[in-house]
Amino acid sequence: MSTNPSIPVAIQRVRAYDDPALKPAIDSILRLDKSLVDWLAEADPARLIVVKPNWVDENHGTRPDDWEPVITHPAVVATVVEGLAELMGGRGTIVLCDAPITYARFAAIAARGDLPGRLARIKFRFPALAVELLDLRREIWIQKEDVVTERLPNPPDPRGYAQLDLGPGSLFYRYKGEGRYYGADYDTSVVNAHHWGEVQEYLLAGTPMTCDLFVNLPKLKTHKKTGITCSLKNLVGVNGDKNWLPHFIQGEPRLGGDEFPAGGLRTAFERRLRRFGQQAALAVPGLGSWAFRKMRNVGLRVMGDSEAVARGGNWQGNDTCWRMALDLNRALLFGNLDGTWREAERPHRYMTIVDGIVGGQGNGPLSPDPAPSGVLLGGTNPAAVDAVACRLMGFDPATLPIVSRAFDPHRWPISACQLDEVMVTDGGGPAFSQSKVRPAIPGGFRPHFGWPMLDAARSA
Repeated sequence: MSTNPSIPVAIQRVRAYDDPALKPAIDSILRLDKSLVDWLAEADPARLIVVKPNWVDENHGTRPDDWEPVITHPAVVATVVEGLAELMGGRGTIVLCDAPITYARFAAIAARGDLPGRLARIKFRFPALAVELLDLRREIWIQKEDVVTERLPNPPDPRGYAQLDLGPGSLFYRYKGEGRYYGADYDTSVVNAHHWGEVQEYLLAGTPMTCDLFVNLPKLKTHKKTGITCSLKNLVGVNGDKNWLPHFIQGEPRLGGDEFPAGGLRTAFERRLRRFGQQAALAVPGLGSWAFRKMRNVGLRVMGDSEAVARGGNWQGNDTCWRMALDLNRALLFGNLDGTWREAERPHRYMTIVDGIVGGQGNGPLSPDPAPSGVLLGGTNPAAVDAVACRLMGFDPATLPIVSRAFDPHRWPISACQLDEVMVTDGGGPAFSQSKVRPAIPGGFRPHFGWPMLDAARSA
């Protein structure tokens, strides 16, 4: 699993999604680990491989026709599937799956860029290969004016779910936020029940947990809660219930929270108004949701839209969300479907390939602007790959906890090497240190407005 000087992170230059260099670039990354290639060549028809793109939403948050900087491009997804099929001898099962944002239309995401046609052509070439599309969400929300008005059941993962308790191994064990976490829904009792004392639980979808190889296909993109979203953050999409995931601690820093950057009367009023509205929406779904929408609209006019005002943990002081993401990585790498754990030396097989041909900068992950970077990068360790991703974006990985803390010693280590030991190969000569990687676009990516520290601490 680990990346070390003998298994470096690979950078491949690809100018555009229709560039003929795309296929050889992806093939090169898929062949980084010879033992993995040999294992795939056994051509076991019972083999199950998961390919997990970043399919957060079908379009940009404010531009309905803009989607390339938001999701993993279908050309990358299909080319990875094709490359895997070739290595597998055209036998086995490949599942494309994700848990998008709760109100997204999964079918619309999966239809982008003629992905169905691309997959049909692969299936025609490899008739013994099974290719599945799977929405991992158990619930889909209907929203009006950003207020949840209805919650609809979604078909569950046919391979079940894994309830995994990290206990003292969780980054929330004995953390200051107990009892005040906010998850993904209005009922905060759920997330706090699963993160209290020695109980530190996550629910993961069974398909990613039972696969023989997990292939992560994230987007090179900024993120409002963690600074960046690449390999490590992309694992939020394998969860079985987003309301088990702590996203921030309610309140301001002065009171131990990381929901808002600063306190004051306006912040206190906003928090109370929002909490009242959420409780009303839960208690009386029809009338309460209507009242919450009206209150929210008034509040936004008075206190500013979230595309310009930091709230909800969308700022550099969020000390919660990165912990959740690293917990999920440990759960996927070392957890089993029955809730037991693997030894540190026996993690699940894993590979990640980051789509940075067109990255996303600014108000990511839902409303980023395009960052044409012309790169793919990949490897067998998410922490090492994300450290290089930071450099390509112009950021110092040491300043981002979601990356730097992934190298910490742990019972279930995400990386067996240190940050300064990560090496890079770009196909043009000997491997070199990740610290030597230069930004993929002039000046680097523009961070989310809540993360000015990333501008202040640019990678040298």
